[in-house]
Amino acid sequence: MVSWIADTLRARTGIRTLLTLLIAVLLLGQCGCGLLYKHRVETAVGTLWTNANLQLAHQYQEDLSWMKEGLQQVLPNNSEGIGSTSILLVQNDDDRIIHEDQIRTAGWYNHTLSLIRFTPTPPAEKLLLQNQPDPDEHRTLLHELAHHFTADDHRIRSTWWMAEAIACSLEISYLDPQGQFQVPPLHPMQYQIARSALSDLGRANFTQLARQIISENWLGFYRDDGDLAKRYAISWALFWTLQGQQQGTLEQRLDAVLQLEDGQIIEQIPTVIQAITPSLQNQLQQHLEQDHHRRWVIDQALSGYRIQGRKLLEAIDLELASADPECQAWAWARATRILLRPRSRLDRVTRNDWIQRIEQQLISGSLEVKLAICTDFPEYRWASTLLPRLIDLLESSDGNLRSAAAAALSRASQHPTIINPHFWKFAPESKRAVEVSDWRSWQKDQ
Repeated sequence: MVSWIADTLRARTGIRTLLTLLIAVLLLGQCGCGLLYKHRVETAVGTLWTNANLQLAHQYQEDLSWMKEGLQQVLPNNSEGIGSTSILLVQNDDDRIIHEDQIRTAGWYNHTLSLIRFTPTPPAEKLLLQNQPDPDEHRTLLHELAHHFTADDHRIRSTWWMAEAIACSLEISYLDPQGQFQVPPLHPMQYQIARSALSDLGRANFTQLARQIISENWLGFYRDDGDLAKRYAISWALFWTLQGQQQGTLEQRLDAVLQLEDGQIIEQIPTVIQAITPSLQNQLQQHLEQDHHRRWVIDQALSGYRIQGRKLLEAIDLELASADPECQAWAWARATRILLRPRSRLDRVTRNDWIQRIEQQLISGSLEVKLAICTDFPEYRWASTLLPRLIDLLESSDGNLRSAAAAALSRASQHPTIINPHFWKFAPESKRAVEVSDWRSWQKDQ
């Protein structure tokens, strides 16, 4: 009997090893070129293999450095002794021709193989990751990297909803203007999905689904039944609510949540429901006073359908107190977007006061501020007060500003105009003067 058991265990070990090797070959084979890659790039977290554009690989090489440093900063204990991982950066030819609203990424992490597979679909020129306040383009890669940094903790690795909740919480981390790694106070997309699920299901069914998620095994959690996005979002909402009840650093709060029994977590589902009941805009407003998150909060709020414009402008005034030219430009650009949009809930006095302030910046502000305002000038047909100032900028000595002003005018009015940047930057002054004269004549007739 002992011999039979030993033989059986050896056989199972051999089968497991064989299956692991088979899975490795199959997974690598999905990359389009089997085990052969055009490019190998060493990164801060391990080797990146790709058949994609080498420039794209180098962009990720740079970003993986701050991602690793940031995760080590917020997860110092989990990061201790963490090994390297291999990253397969896959880009198919079909992915290179896409529409703006079709930008997606896909990826997965395998702990056994210490392997990340990541497929970006935006073309390389859109992946200016280091300069993006909104981390949509690198969200999936950071999500999978977060799995790598937490997978050695068996409490996380064996609890599927928790593993995904933590990765979702970390995937939207970003570098603030001072270059500091920041984990946002909430995940807007997951919050919206969880809140919609609550609205669609009702409290009773939402509670039932949340209870199921807490006890799901791998097959149950990841099954393709059309509700996977809900399971991710509700998992995030559970963790977000529970860690918000704890004290200390993110890792200390994470450890406190991991010590909870399933029954204790289930008891908190009503608290989760209460936490995701307010609108996203109301949730975001609670963090406008935080210096390190204020810009992120404002940018997230501006993507909403209806905003609390006055609250956002008050927060922007705090940013304008900075002497940093880049901060000034950012703040005036965001103020322009708040004012020149519908559903901003601004009273007339506040709107007129800020319009006058923006007009003054277009007259006497710095070149950086003028460029920022023109660049962020939205498609808004009720900005007539600012049109004369934009027309004046067509005669600026700076070609980039002339070009930006022309583009802003094209968005703010229905008057036909030349928007070719080359014209406004390099055409003879005599030719540009004809266009400016046409604009001034049109303005007089309005």
